[in-house]
Amino acid sequence: MNGKLPVAIIWHMHQPYYRHPQTSEFVLPWVRLHASKDYLHMARLLQEFPGVKAHFTMVPSLRDQLEDYARGADDEDTRVTMRTVDGSLTPEEKDHMLHRFFSIHHGNVIHRHDEYRRLLQLGMATRDRPELLSDDYFVDLALWFNLAWIDPDDIESDARLKELREKGQRYTGDEVRYVIGRQRMMASGVPHLYHRLERDGQVEILTTPYYHPILPLIIDNRSALRADPNAIMPDPPFAYPDDAAFQIEEAIASHERAFGKKPRGTWPSEGSISPEAASAIFKSGLEWFASDEGVLARSIGVEFKRDDVGGLLEPQLLYRPYRIPGGGTAIFRDREISDRIGFLYGDMSPHDAVGDMIWKLERARERLPEDGGPYLATIILDGENAWEAYPNNGNDFLRYLYGTLQSDERFETVRVSDFLDKTPAKVELPNLHTGSWIDATLGVWIGEPAHARAWGALERTRRFAQEQWGALRYMPKSVRQPLMVAEGSDWFWWYSSRNSSPEDAVFDALFRANLEVVWWYAGAEPPDDIRSSLMDVNRMAAVAGRGGAMLPGAREQYG
Repeated sequence: MNGKLPVAIIWHMHQPYYRHPQTSEFVLPWVRLHASKDYLHMARLLQEFPGVKAHFTMVPSLRDQLEDYARGADDEDTRVTMRTVDGSLTPEEKDHMLHRFFSIHHGNVIHRHDEYRRLLQLGMATRDRPELLSDDYFVDLALWFNLAWIDPDDIESDARLKELREKGQRYTGDEVRYVIGRQRMMASGVPHLYHRLERDGQVEILTTPYYHPILPLIIDNRSALRADPNAIMPDPPFAYPDDAAFQIEEAIASHERAFGKKPRGTWPSEGSISPEAASAIFKSGLEWFASDEGVLARSIGVEFKRDDVGGLLEPQLLYRPYRIPGGGTAIFRDREISDRIGFLYGDMSPHDAVGDMIWKLERARERLPEDGGPYLATIILDGENAWEAYPNNGNDFLRYLYGTLQSDERFETVRVSDFLDKTPAKVELPNLHTGSWIDATLGVWIGEPAHARAWGALERTRRFAQEQWGALRYMPKSVRQPLMVAEGSDWFWWYSSRNSSPEDAVFDALFRANLEVVWWYAGAEPPDDIRSSLMDVNRMAAVAGRGGAMLPGAREQYG
């Protein structure tokens, strides 16, 4: 093609719903920490390049957690951090800090700060003897862990944070409280900044079903058999299509309350889609969804082939929007480019990484027929977890990328809804495959014995609630919310044999806690199979065996 190739960039922001339904405390700190490292900063960095447009998903359950932190909510790590100030840590809390407070990339973060590296070396030397470490050690560790999770640019722009980084050790209680306070302020600023950038026309905010469920599996989890006929299914199956519709409806209503307008597009959780899910999306009033190139390939019966540099040989098949019968539009991400940003470019210089990406786009652009179109290259990936694997939190890469896209006359970044208003899809997609961004199947979330136990526990609890109160939308909030939380994708992700983290037991317990409260609210005892771990026995043993090991530095393992 001779003109500019439109490029849509979608950054997906998501964390599981960590609030414990019985204690109201956040059991894991990742929402607070990503707010100070990624959520706010990603929008600020984009502001530096007004000619670049992008999208952010704002999962409603993530926004709820950000707002809770802004109002003073605590997580276990905040509480432990503040207990270092008065020297009242228990041995268990000290052990917890030694296992959790080095959970950040060692090479790109810890080893770049002499004092933080010294704390790591001391912690490893003492192993399971935290009593050998002084109270001052744990104060310093608390400050360094929380400071390290603040984006380097934000530290540079805050004189006191910069001073604390340079001080290195012997921190005071006031200094620890200042760092935690700054993190709370960052959490509170995220939705407001996204809203302003959308009003300015630079960003389009997308939504996702409220608690991030896999829509095809909520509608009827037997749909997974379409991609994998051998998947192990729960009996009876989970099939509550109205729950899926309600998760979408509540997401739209929440989005409108927060941002003053209804969303037009969605990245359905994990890019998971099916004909039934597409119908529910469009019936809700949403106009378009995005999924993965593997789903498109299976839908139209082709294989997307690439040349020696990874450029698409037939880009006109992937780089265009499709009309879905019955109304609505679908776009599909370039998996090669998206995954290279997510998993590979952190090991390359910004110049080489961006050059590699632009070369792939340019090769594809050259092959696009003049008489086709409209054309749209779509890049979609996690907008939070990737940057820890990059030096300087990915800032050098992102600045070079945005600067290149802003100045390169061969490309233009667009907001998808604006693009579709001007150039609607012309090609119809008569068949839509059921799958996700991973292998174009749903196998990460269903198909294994642990999955079947988890889906079975959810189905049993969901059926019990239906007998007590009727449809999900009419249940008391104290019942409806934990059920919707339990329908989220993350619990089933961690029951997969493909995924593991030092927090496996925490995820298992939190999933079951959301089911237990439904029974208790009705005055009934939860069944024994819900009160016991749903993980595989050998997995439980492995989790228990990790008790004395330091956490690895990479964060990709935490959804």
